[in-house]
Amino acid sequence: TVFYKSIVTEVASARPGVLELMDEAIANPHIACGICSAATKEGFEKVVNSVVGPDRLSRLDVVMAGDDVTRKKPDPLIYNLAREKIGLSNDKCVVIEDSIVGLKAAK
Repeated sequence: TVFYKSIVTEVASARPGVLELMDEAIANPHIACGICSAATKEGFEKVVNSVVGPDRLSRLDVVMAGDDVTRKKPDPLIYNLAREKIGLSNDKCVVIEDSIVGLKAAK
């Protein structure tokens, strides 16, 4: 809706330090960086394009939304698929989350 779009573009922002952390990870060739969101692709794309920005988003190694998986967080499927896409084992991954459900999925 028009109201939702205006909230996303005018009000939504990243949590403190998140974009700087992403930029450092993206700049380091030894670190793979991605986003795994439980949101639908349509809602996710609006928010992420506004908050993260299309340039930064295009430099990520993996981007997945809730529509990409058959089981939602707290099931770990989205993280496992993202990890497989970038070819890393569990012990080489770090998840930064903003919800308890997401932390349970990352466990």
